[in-house]
Amino acid sequence: MVDARTAAAMVCCCVVALASPQKPPAAEKQGSASSAVAPSRSPSSACRQGEIERAKQMLEAGSKDQAIVLLREILREDPDNADAHLLLGTALALVPERSEALKELQRAVQLRPTSAMAYFTLGTAQAGFADFDAARQSFEKAIQLDPTFANAHVSLAVILGQQNRLASARQHLLQAIKIEGNSPSAARSHYLLAQVLAEQDEIDKALHELLIATSLRPNYAEAYLAQGLIRRKQLNEVEATKAFKKAVELSPQDFDARYQLGAAYRRSGNTSQAIGHLRQASKLKPGDRSTLYQLCRALKAAGRAEETQACEQELSAAIKAGVEVTANLLTATQSNNEGVELEKAGNLAAALEKYREAVKLDPTQSVFRRNLGLALCRLGRWDEGLAELQEVLRENSDDPEATKALYIALENTRKTKTTGTAAGEAPPEPK
Repeated sequence: MVDARTAAAMVCCCVVALASPQKPPAAEKQGSASSAVAPSRSPSSACRQGEIERAKQMLEAGSKDQAIVLLREILREDPDNADAHLLLGTALALVPERSEALKELQRAVQLRPTSAMAYFTLGTAQAGFADFDAARQSFEKAIQLDPTFANAHVSLAVILGQQNRLASARQHLLQAIKIEGNSPSAARSHYLLAQVLAEQDEIDKALHELLIATSLRPNYAEAYLAQGLIRRKQLNEVEATKAFKKAVELSPQDFDARYQLGAAYRRSGNTSQAIGHLRQASKLKPGDRSTLYQLCRALKAAGRAEETQACEQELSAAIKAGVEVTANLLTATQSNNEGVELEKAGNLAAALEKYREAVKLDPTQSVFRRNLGLALCRLGRWDEGLAELQEVLRENSDDPEATKALYIALENTRKTKTTGTAAGEAPPEPK
């Protein structure tokens, strides 16, 4: 199973692609079978293409609303303009307007059924909206149309990795690397391949991929952190420390990098360096018990008795709080499960109170808060539901069900405020 940090990074790769409209693959630029519709040479078509370029520039400059207005005007005059549908769908996905964005992108695919770029853009939006099965199918279609489309291979591997289909993800990453060659863009593919290889316990091969990634992109902080973790598995503390140090230099606000470097310094007996980095890690993630444990040991080794005592008191408090949270979690889980059963029985109001009770007992569990948000949405209380879902994603950014529900809630909230009626799509089922 790909870990949460990697899964979030993987999905991010898909979402970021929407922020800057993609250049078409080589096959489409050359007008091969992957190209959809040959551009018209008429003066009106040339003028319209100029307007589409202007909308693209607006979008690249961050003026999404202006781009949307212009693209809607173009489509009123030319409803079958695939370029306008594609760009409008991209802009709406960034707003975000989930259902309208997907509708526009699906229309672009209908107009250009042999365009790999159209399917890739649709898949990117679907991945951003956490509809991963649909995204996988779109990326597969893009690759079928253009097997040399490296970004489609990477994006498909992202989805397959999240779904724990590691062998297939590995093959698509290898194909992307073959296409990308030694370009800096290949660094991401090597990094993702290393994550898959590490999950398959091929540690030496994973390290090899990470070394290639940092040679292609010397400022790749995540790859240095991953290198350090593998070096530590290999019991090579010297090289692990070097890698963690580089990760901290490149990303000083990364908790994991700070913690790992501090712990590495402590293991090597460099207590002064260890204390500094572990204190920084503790600031980045207050109350983390692993960090406090390492810090207390480093302070004790340095002979700093008063600071050690204060650290141990803080650690004891964190452990006690953890025990209380565990006790609360048992009761909260029972309340949440009762809420799910009540909702299945159609008693949404009673289910809502059970979810509230679960969140009150243990607000750290995203599933409880997510169910509360979903229940509020189902009751038409979109603003309240939206607030709960945003809180879930603030703590757990790679929660696909919360992500999907968030976009539905955003869309319904906007439509309720502008038209007085909400859209009909329902949020995902509770868990």
